[in-house]
Amino acid sequence: MMRTMPILRLLALVLALVLPAAASAQTAPAVPSLPQLTAPAQPATPGSTAPASTPSPEAAKALADILKDDAARAALIGELERLAQPVAAGNPAAPADAASTEPADASAVPLAREIGSVTQDLSRQVVDVVLKIGRGLGNLARLFDGSAAVNWEGVREQGLALLILVVFAFATLNIARFIARWPLGAVERVAKDKPLPRRVLWSGLALLIDWAVIGFAWFATSAYAIAASGGGRIDLMQSLFIDAFVVIEFLKSCLAAVLQHRRPSLRVFNLEPTTARFWYLWLSRLISFLGYGVLVAHPLVNKAIGFSVGIGFRLAVVLLTLIGATLLVTFKRDEVRNGLFPLLEPVRSTVLRTILALLIHGWHVIVIVYLAVAFVLWVSRPFDAVDYMAWATVETVFAIIIGGIVDSLLSHAISGGIRLPADVKKTLPLLEARLNMMVPLFFRAVRMLLVAVVAAVLLQSWGVIDLIAWFQSDGGTEAVGRILSAAIIVLAAGGIWLAASSWVEYRLNPSLGRITNARTRTLLSLFRNAFSIVLVIIAAMLTLSQLGVDIAPLVAGAGVVGLAVGFGSQKLVQDIITGAFIQFENAMNEGDVVTVAGLTGAVDRLTIRSVGIRDADGVYHIIPFSSVTSVSNAMRGFAFATASVNVAYATDLDEAKSAMREAFDRLMEGPKGAVILEPLDIWGVVSFTAAGVVMKARIKTLPGEQWGIGRLYNEQVKKVFDERGITSSF
Repeated sequence: MMRTMPILRLLALVLALVLPAAASAQTAPAVPSLPQLTAPAQPATPGSTAPASTPSPEAAKALADILKDDAARAALIGELERLAQPVAAGNPAAPADAASTEPADASAVPLAREIGSVTQDLSRQVVDVVLKIGRGLGNLARLFDGSAAVNWEGVREQGLALLILVVFAFATLNIARFIARWPLGAVERVAKDKPLPRRVLWSGLALLIDWAVIGFAWFATSAYAIAASGGGRIDLMQSLFIDAFVVIEFLKSCLAAVLQHRRPSLRVFNLEPTTARFWYLWLSRLISFLGYGVLVAHPLVNKAIGFSVGIGFRLAVVLLTLIGATLLVTFKRDEVRNGLFPLLEPVRSTVLRTILALLIHGWHVIVIVYLAVAFVLWVSRPFDAVDYMAWATVETVFAIIIGGIVDSLLSHAISGGIRLPADVKKTLPLLEARLNMMVPLFFRAVRMLLVAVVAAVLLQSWGVIDLIAWFQSDGGTEAVGRILSAAIIVLAAGGIWLAASSWVEYRLNPSLGRITNARTRTLLSLFRNAFSIVLVIIAAMLTLSQLGVDIAPLVAGAGVVGLAVGFGSQKLVQDIITGAFIQFENAMNEGDVVTVAGLTGAVDRLTIRSVGIRDADGVYHIIPFSSVTSVSNAMRGFAFATASVNVAYATDLDEAKSAMREAFDRLMEGPKGAVILEPLDIWGVVSFTAAGVVMKARIKTLPGEQWGIGRLYNEQVKKVFDERGITSSF
């Protein structure tokens, strides 16, 4: 029904505007809210004809507004074509509400139509600007074809008086500046070799003196014009010249204050004298040519020849100024670029430094585009182009400065990294490193957001997009809300990961006096890895969901991909499953000495799919759990240190056993006696060799101590055998 209402409203408006008076008695069906479209018909008097109904202003305005909408206009055309088709006999026309059942494409077309409309508008504007330029310059041809007559008498009358006023104005200005040389010289001598902040103050004082000189010249010129007029009123052309004179000299004074080509001691920027003199000379010439051409010569041409020729003259002056500025910028692009690059040295921010480097490298393109945009705006909208360009320029400069300041503050804030108190570092040694890893990432995201905001402000300032209207719209509000929600989810996920990692680190920190066994260390490390993976997946899904991405197909696709990966990566799945069961059975932990897949060494690292073994030579081996068929762990409960003692056939076995027990007693009295759990277990003779017999014994120790106890016991056996003169069978 919502789609039917615009069509019915359009039909009612058309009927009210085009049908005769008889239609005024009809009403638009299904549009009860439609306002009165036509003025009420006057009753017909005898002998008179019924006048056609006159459309009301409200109806005409409503129809004009609706016809401006492309979608509504297309719907109206379609409905009129449907009504124009002949109706078959016995098949009455479908009611208006039936239009609601038709799948109109009005909602599917706007994006394409909007793009086309923008393209058409841009093309029309470009053609309009070109035609305006052509027509304006074409008016100058009237000077040569004789169609424009020059009022030479008026030119002589006003030209002579204006010429005298011009000579007086510039003579007064030069005399005043000659007198001002003494105070300006004193300011220059005081400011010599002063630091930059003081030089800026003294340069500002010199600028105020120059403005006072211009003000004096303006006052004297105005007084002379009033006195010369005789009637107390200044002629229009003389008034226009005085205004242009003040504005142009004011701009040239500001330019001189920046470049300081005459007073190097007041110079704020490090410019060569020849460079400063060159830029002041040519820029002041362009300012004078444009100012006097538009503000003085153009009105004079209007008055002496005609407005059409005056329009062409003004356009030619502005176009010549644009061409001159473009040529000046193009010829000096390399010199200015080389002079601007040293300004990047004090900039610390990488982002700001990169942006400024790009701007400096293409400064001439930016200036030329700026001048071209200003010219096009002046041609297309001459009445408010100056105000528009001024405000857009101020907003652009302000946005760039604020963005640069904020970026510099961010860079300064993280330049030294995050430093935690000593007690926190003692409790959580890795927290500072994690913060120094996460905080720069966060500030990098903030910088990207800052660049996006500055770019959006620039586009808003130049009218490329209407950012404020977009924010106020339902779509803009929803988009901003989604982005903020996604950012909050990412920040919350980062905080949760940091808290979980810090908790695991706290539990594993031996400096806090906690006794943590190898199994706890292994499980906590695996928990940290698994929790990180799960957290990343959940945060990614929630973030995508907040950004408007339908995650249901992603989950389904992930299932299909997982199934395909499962078939194609059976070894990987087997690694994970086997590793899970190994951990459930507590077969090995970090620090254990194990034999796995034919390799013996200490467990250096455990993951969900592999184990890292470092052997006695220091070689690190990674063994997938799918290759593990058995685990031999030498670190469970207790261990045995075995000793094989070779004695000659002539040796008394009881004497040999007594010597072995004495060696064990000496071992028990030493510092390692505490790790021995039971008395010496002598097995007796276990084998015969060509030189003698082999006697074997074992010592029960704490797990991990068997190798050290075995070596110490062998040393004690050697010493006791030497003391008793027992000969080994070697």
